[in-house]
Amino acid sequence: MKAVVAERMLSTEIVAWKRLSHRKRLPVHLILFITDRCNARCGTCFYWQNLNQGESLLPEHIEKISDALGELVWLDISGGEPFLRKDIDWICHRFLDCNRPRNINIPTNAIQTAVIERSVRGILAHRGDFRLNIAVSLDGVGEAHDRVRGVPGNYKKALATIEALRRVREEDPRLSLSVVTTVMRHNIEDVKQLLDLGLKEWKLDYHSLNLLRGTPMDGSLQPPTPEQFAEISKLQVRLSRHYFDGRWGGLGGWMATLGRFLLNRYYMQEIEGHPRDISCNAGDVSCVIDANGDVYFCELLKPVGNLKTYNWEFARLWNDLLAIDQRQRVRKGCHCTHECFQTKNLIFTPWRLV
Repeated sequence: MKAVVAERMLSTEIVAWKRLSHRKRLPVHLILFITDRCNARCGTCFYWQNLNQGESLLPEHIEKISDALGELVWLDISGGEPFLRKDIDWICHRFLDCNRPRNINIPTNAIQTAVIERSVRGILAHRGDFRLNIAVSLDGVGEAHDRVRGVPGNYKKALATIEALRRVREEDPRLSLSVVTTVMRHNIEDVKQLLDLGLKEWKLDYHSLNLLRGTPMDGSLQPPTPEQFAEISKLQVRLSRHYFDGRWGGLGGWMATLGRFLLNRYYMQEIEGHPRDISCNAGDVSCVIDANGDVYFCELLKPVGNLKTYNWEFARLWNDLLAIDQRQRVRKGCHCTHECFQTKNLIFTPWRLV
């Protein structure tokens, strides 16, 4: 019975999300960069040129953004390192009260274990019906991870954070715990170990693999070869069935795993040098707001405007000529391996990836 309910919930949720997106004609997925401050120096970072410039969204700006967007399905709180904001729990509560997101996702370098645990407990103090996922970044095992992150001891601190959050998850099932790993040419063996550790020791709710993208700070880093990605993809799909079955049941888990397979097949075309343009939902379903007020359809595209020049009136910027022009071009065809946006393409228009 539990599996049947989970399967129905997945299908009915997707239908509800599509109806909401069509009805409101504003994003239902927001990636919000609340600060550009970061306490790591990750070689994989494609955002590194924007870091530590002293930009942070003020509380009144966050309120204006929240007021303008209406109901949301997904809220990604990003940075910089999001947990460097002492008011991150207030930010989440503001959106929960006014925008009712079903899912909040916060990636973290997991350096400040005590701060992260305290902030997570603060977010979960809100009694709303939502799912909070904390995504711990791990790109290698032991010192290999520390070298990528530019922070000695980062790996041990990340493990301590995972353990602390596992205890919180036991107290509040609304919390889910995941690891996100950037897949590169040099860390394939570490990726295999991390996937195994995540399943057997850390008891994760999911393990996300992101392909190296953009222009990383360490120019020597390269995406995996097609052969490397094919090996990792098979392993990820097999493990995904375990994670998805646990959340959505047999049929729902099978559908989600099929989606994972389709995404990986699409990514393979990119890695092989034969990218396939698809009509992307970035600019319709999703948007990104930077800590300096810039608004993007996707971080890999140029901004369509800055909220400061629009007196923080999101709808006016979102429907201005530059946004309309870029939206039309994205709809005509675009390609990338950005997991956040391709996942939304899979949910809303899966036939484009077939």
